[in-house]
Amino acid sequence: MNRQPIAAPLRALRQTLLGPDAPVERPLLARWPGPARYAAPVGLLAALGLFLITLTVETEWGLPLPVAMLFAAMTVAPLLALPRRPLLAWRLTVVALLTCTFNAPADQPWPWTPTLALGSIAVLAVVVARVDRPVLAWVVTISTVPVLTLVHPNNQVPVLLLLGALAIVGDLIRRNRLSRRALAAQTELSEREQERRAVLEERTRIARELHDVVAHHMSLIAVQAETAPYRLTDVPAPAAAEFVAIAASARDALTDMRRLLGCCAARTAGRRPRRSRT
Repeated sequence: MNRQPIAAPLRALRQTLLGPDAPVERPLLARWPGPARYAAPVGLLAALGLFLITLTVETEWGLPLPVAMLFAAMTVAPLLALPRRPLLAWRLTVVALLTCTFNAPADQPWPWTPTLALGSIAVLAVVVARVDRPVLAWVVTISTVPVLTLVHPNNQVPVLLLLGALAIVGDLIRRNRLSRRALAAQTELSEREQERRAVLEERTRIARELHDVVAHHMSLIAVQAETAPYRLTDVPAPAAAEFVAIAASARDALTDMRRLLGCCAARTAGRRPRRSRT
Protein backbone atom coordinates (compact mmCIF):
# COMPACT_ATOMS: atom_id res chain seq x y z
CA MET A 1 0.00 0.00 0.00
CA ASN A 2 1.38 3.39 -0.98
CA ARG A 3 1.36 5.66 2.07
CA GLN A 4 2.99 8.62 0.36
CA PRO A 5 -0.32 10.45 -0.42
CA ILE A 6 -1.16 10.26 3.32
CA ALA A 7 2.31 10.86 4.74
CA ALA A 8 2.89 14.08 2.81
CA PRO A 9 -0.22 15.89 4.14
CA LEU A 10 0.54 14.66 7.65
CA ARG A 11 4.07 16.05 7.44
CA ALA A 12 2.64 19.35 6.22
CA LEU A 13 0.16 19.37 9.13
CA ARG A 14 2.95 18.70 11.63
CA GLN A 15 4.98 21.49 10.04
CA THR A 16 1.98 23.81 10.28
CA LEU A 17 1.22 23.13 13.93
CA LEU A 18 4.58 22.27 15.49
CA GLY A 19 7.30 22.77 12.91
CA PRO A 20 9.86 25.58 12.68
CA ASP A 21 8.72 28.93 11.46
CA ALA A 22 8.88 30.14 7.90
CA PRO A 23 12.28 31.60 6.97
CA VAL A 24 12.41 35.34 7.48
CA GLU A 25 13.67 37.22 4.46
CA ARG A 26 15.01 40.73 4.29
CA PRO A 27 12.93 43.14 6.41
CA LEU A 28 10.37 45.24 4.62
CA LEU A 29 12.17 48.51 5.43
CA ALA A 30 15.66 47.20 4.64
CA ARG A 31 15.82 49.43 1.56
CA TRP A 32 15.16 52.51 3.68
CA PRO A 33 17.57 52.43 6.65
CA GLY A 34 16.37 55.83 7.86
CA PRO A 35 12.73 54.90 8.55
CA ALA A 36 13.82 51.40 9.62
CA ARG A 37 15.46 52.85 12.71
CA TYR A 38 12.09 54.06 13.95
CA ALA A 39 10.14 50.93 12.98
CA ALA A 40 10.59 49.19 16.35
CA PRO A 41 9.50 52.09 18.61
CA VAL A 42 6.63 53.01 16.29
CA GLY A 43 5.52 49.37 16.23
CA LEU A 44 5.61 49.14 20.00
CA LEU A 45 3.56 52.33 20.33
CA ALA A 46 1.04 51.00 17.83
CA ALA A 47 0.84 47.69 19.71
CA LEU A 48 0.29 49.57 22.98
CA GLY A 49 -2.48 51.60 21.36
CA LEU A 50 -4.16 48.46 20.02
CA PHE A 51 -3.84 46.87 23.45
CA LEU A 52 -5.60 49.81 25.10
CA ILE A 53 -8.33 49.89 22.44
CA THR A 54 -8.98 46.16 22.83
CA LEU A 55 -8.93 46.49 26.62
CA THR A 56 -11.53 49.25 26.44
CA VAL A 57 -13.82 47.24 24.14
CA GLU A 58 -13.52 44.07 26.21
CA THR A 59 -14.27 46.03 29.39
CA GLU A 60 -17.34 47.58 27.77
CA TRP A 61 -18.47 44.06 26.86
CA GLY A 62 -18.59 43.24 30.56
CA LEU A 63 -15.39 41.34 31.15
CA PRO A 64 -13.49 41.70 34.42
CA LEU A 65 -10.32 43.73 34.11
CA PRO A 66 -7.85 40.76 34.45
CA VAL A 67 -9.69 38.74 31.77
CA ALA A 68 -9.97 41.80 29.53
CA MET A 69 -6.22 42.39 29.87
CA LEU A 70 -5.57 38.73 29.00
CA PHE A 71 -7.77 38.95 25.89
CA ALA A 72 -6.12 42.22 24.87
CA ALA A 73 -2.68 40.63 25.24
CA MET A 74 -3.79 37.62 23.18
CA THR A 75 -5.00 40.04 20.51
CA VAL A 76 -1.77 42.04 20.31
CA ALA A 77 0.71 39.15 20.74
CA PRO A 78 0.36 37.83 17.15
CA LEU A 79 1.08 41.28 15.74
CA LEU A 80 4.28 41.52 17.80
CA ALA A 81 5.45 38.09 16.60
CA LEU A 82 4.47 38.69 12.98
CA PRO A 83 7.65 40.43 11.65
CA ARG A 84 10.01 37.60 12.65
CA ARG A 85 7.78 34.60 13.39
CA PRO A 86 4.81 34.71 11.00
CA LEU A 87 3.77 31.08 11.48
CA LEU A 88 3.86 31.46 15.26
CA ALA A 89 1.80 34.64 14.90
CA TRP A 90 -0.81 32.67 12.94
CA ARG A 91 -0.94 29.97 15.63
CA LEU A 92 -1.47 32.61 18.31
CA THR A 93 -4.16 34.21 16.15
CA VAL A 94 -6.09 30.93 15.84
CA VAL A 95 -5.97 30.48 19.61
CA ALA A 96 -7.19 34.05 20.11
CA LEU A 97 -10.01 33.62 17.58
CA LEU A 98 -11.20 30.48 19.35
CA THR A 99 -10.88 31.98 22.85
CA CYS A 100 -11.81 35.67 22.75
CA THR A 101 -15.41 35.16 21.63
CA PHE A 102 -17.70 34.06 24.42
CA ASN A 103 -18.22 37.59 25.75
CA ALA A 104 -19.39 39.23 22.51
CA PRO A 105 -22.77 40.97 22.80
CA ALA A 106 -25.66 39.34 21.00
CA ASP A 107 -26.27 42.37 18.78
CA GLN A 108 -22.70 42.35 17.41
CA PRO A 109 -22.38 41.06 13.79
CA TRP A 110 -18.96 39.59 14.57
CA PRO A 111 -17.85 37.56 17.59
CA TRP A 112 -14.49 39.34 17.80
CA THR A 113 -13.28 42.81 18.53
CA PRO A 114 -12.36 44.92 15.47
CA THR A 115 -8.70 44.78 16.47
CA LEU A 116 -8.67 40.97 16.54
CA ALA A 117 -10.65 40.64 13.30
CA LEU A 118 -8.46 43.05 11.33
CA GLY A 119 -5.27 41.78 12.96
CA SER A 120 -6.09 38.19 12.03
CA ILE A 121 -6.53 39.23 8.39
CA ALA A 122 -3.15 40.98 8.43
CA VAL A 123 -1.46 37.97 10.00
CA LEU A 124 -3.01 35.59 7.49
CA ALA A 125 -2.02 37.84 4.58
CA VAL A 126 1.62 37.73 5.67
CA VAL A 127 1.67 34.00 6.42
CA VAL A 128 0.19 32.85 3.11
CA ALA A 129 2.95 34.75 1.28
CA ARG A 130 5.72 33.06 3.30
CA VAL A 131 4.86 29.34 3.50
CA ASP A 132 4.90 26.72 0.79
CA ARG A 133 1.76 25.22 -0.74
CA PRO A 134 1.22 22.18 1.57
CA VAL A 135 1.50 24.36 4.67
CA LEU A 136 -0.60 27.03 2.98
CA ALA A 137 -3.40 24.53 2.40
CA TRP A 138 -3.45 23.58 6.09
CA VAL A 139 -3.25 27.21 7.21
CA VAL A 140 -6.32 28.12 5.16
CA THR A 141 -8.17 24.95 6.20
CA ILE A 142 -7.56 25.50 9.91
CA SER A 143 -8.41 29.19 9.58
CA THR A 144 -11.86 28.26 8.34
CA VAL A 145 -12.67 26.47 11.62
CA PRO A 146 -13.33 29.67 13.65
CA VAL A 147 -15.27 31.08 10.71
CA LEU A 148 -17.56 28.06 10.35
CA THR A 149 -18.11 27.63 14.08
CA LEU A 150 -18.30 31.20 15.41
CA VAL A 151 -19.26 33.58 12.58
CA HIS A 152 -22.91 34.19 11.81
CA PRO A 153 -24.07 32.18 8.76
CA ASN A 154 -24.92 35.39 6.89
CA ASN A 155 -21.28 36.48 7.13
CA GLN A 156 -19.54 33.16 6.54
CA VAL A 157 -19.52 33.26 2.75
CA PRO A 158 -17.76 36.67 2.45
CA VAL A 159 -15.17 35.62 5.02
CA LEU A 160 -14.51 32.33 3.23
CA LEU A 161 -14.17 34.16 -0.07
CA LEU A 162 -11.71 36.54 1.59
CA LEU A 163 -9.68 33.59 2.88
CA GLY A 164 -9.59 32.05 -0.59
CA ALA A 165 -8.55 35.33 -2.19
CA LEU A 166 -5.77 35.83 0.36
CA ALA A 167 -4.52 32.29 -0.25
CA ILE A 168 -4.42 32.76 -4.04
CA VAL A 169 -2.78 36.17 -3.90
CA GLY A 170 -0.28 35.03 -1.26
CA ASP A 171 0.70 31.99 -3.31
CA LEU A 172 1.18 34.17 -6.40
CA ILE A 173 3.34 36.60 -4.42
CA ARG A 174 5.47 33.78 -3.06
CA ARG A 175 5.92 32.18 -6.50
CA ASN A 176 6.82 35.56 -7.98
CA ARG A 177 9.36 36.17 -5.21
CA LEU A 178 10.94 32.74 -5.75
CA SER A 179 11.09 33.34 -9.51
CA ARG A 180 12.78 36.70 -9.04
CA ARG A 181 15.25 35.15 -6.60
CA ALA A 182 16.08 32.35 -9.04
CA LEU A 183 16.45 34.87 -11.85
CA ALA A 184 18.78 36.99 -9.74
CA ALA A 185 20.89 33.94 -8.88
CA GLN A 186 21.05 32.94 -12.54
CA THR A 187 22.02 36.47 -13.53
CA GLU A 188 24.78 36.53 -10.93
CA LEU A 189 26.02 33.15 -12.14
CA SER A 190 26.04 34.39 -15.74
CA GLU A 191 28.00 37.50 -14.74
CA ARG A 192 30.57 35.38 -12.92
CA GLU A 193 30.88 33.10 -15.93
CA GLN A 194 31.38 36.09 -18.21
CA GLU A 195 34.07 37.47 -15.90
CA ARG A 196 35.80 34.08 -15.82
CA ARG A 197 35.72 33.82 -19.61
CA ALA A 198 37.05 37.36 -19.93
CA VAL A 199 39.99 36.45 -17.67
CA LEU A 200 40.68 33.30 -19.65
CA GLU A 201 40.49 35.15 -22.95
CA GLU A 202 42.95 37.74 -21.66
CA ARG A 203 45.31 35.00 -20.53
CA THR A 204 45.03 33.33 -23.93
CA ARG A 205 45.81 36.62 -25.69
CA ILE A 206 48.87 37.15 -23.51
CA ALA A 207 49.97 33.56 -24.11
CA ARG A 208 49.63 33.98 -27.86
CA GLU A 209 51.67 37.17 -27.82
CA LEU A 210 54.36 35.49 -25.74
CA HIS A 211 54.30 32.54 -28.12
CA ASP A 212 54.74 34.79 -31.14
CA VAL A 213 57.69 36.60 -29.58
CA VAL A 214 59.45 33.66 -27.93
CA ALA A 215 58.75 31.22 -30.77
CA HIS A 216 60.43 33.55 -33.21
CA HIS A 217 63.62 33.62 -31.12
CA MET A 218 63.52 29.90 -30.41
CA SER A 219 63.15 29.18 -34.12
CA LEU A 220 66.18 31.34 -34.84
CA ILE A 221 68.14 29.47 -32.16
CA ALA A 222 67.15 26.13 -33.65
CA VAL A 223 68.06 27.18 -37.20
CA GLN A 224 71.36 28.72 -36.15
CA ALA A 225 72.28 25.68 -34.07
CA GLU A 226 71.49 23.30 -36.94
CA THR A 227 73.38 25.31 -39.54
CA ALA A 228 76.36 26.17 -37.33
CA PRO A 229 78.37 23.04 -38.27
CA TYR A 230 77.91 23.89 -41.96
CA ARG A 231 78.73 27.59 -41.59
CA LEU A 232 81.73 27.11 -39.39
CA THR A 233 84.81 25.23 -40.51
CA ASP A 234 86.77 22.77 -38.45
CA VAL A 235 84.02 22.25 -35.86
CA PRO A 236 84.97 19.44 -33.51
CA ALA A 237 82.58 16.51 -33.20
CA PRO A 238 81.63 17.30 -29.54
CA ALA A 239 80.78 20.89 -30.49
CA ALA A 240 78.67 19.69 -33.43
CA ALA A 241 76.81 17.38 -31.04
CA GLU A 242 76.18 20.31 -28.69
CA PHE A 243 74.71 22.32 -31.59
CA VAL A 244 72.40 19.42 -32.43
CA ALA A 245 71.32 19.18 -28.76
CA ILE A 246 70.65 22.92 -28.66
CA ALA A 247 68.46 22.67 -31.78
CA ALA A 248 66.53 19.72 -30.29
CA SER A 249 65.98 21.60 -27.02
CA ALA A 250 64.70 24.62 -28.97
CA ARG A 251 62.23 22.42 -30.87
CA ASP A 252 61.05 20.81 -27.60
CA ALA A 253 60.50 24.25 -26.11
CA LEU A 254 58.44 25.27 -29.15
CA THR A 255 56.34 22.11 -28.81
CA ASP A 256 55.73 22.76 -25.10
CA MET A 257 54.71 26.35 -25.80
CA ARG A 258 52.24 25.26 -28.49
CA ARG A 259 50.76 22.69 -26.13
CA LEU A 260 50.32 25.26 -23.34
CA LEU A 261 48.74 27.68 -25.78
CA GLY A 262 46.33 24.95 -26.86
CA CYS A 263 45.39 24.30 -23.21
CA CYS A 264 44.64 27.99 -22.69
CA ALA A 265 42.54 28.11 -25.85
CA ALA A 266 40.64 24.96 -24.82
CA ARG A 267 39.84 26.41 -21.38
CA THR A 268 38.62 29.62 -22.94
CA ALA A 269 36.34 27.64 -25.24
CA GLY A 270 35.05 25.59 -22.30
CA ARG A 271 36.58 22.28 -23.43
CA ARG A 272 38.90 19.97 -21.60
CA PRO A 273 42.42 20.03 -23.03
CA ARG A 274 43.56 16.79 -24.59
CA ARG A 275 46.28 14.96 -22.76
CA SER A 276 49.47 14.45 -24.65
CA ARG A 277 50.38 10.82 -25.34
CA THR A 278 54.05 11.56 -25.02
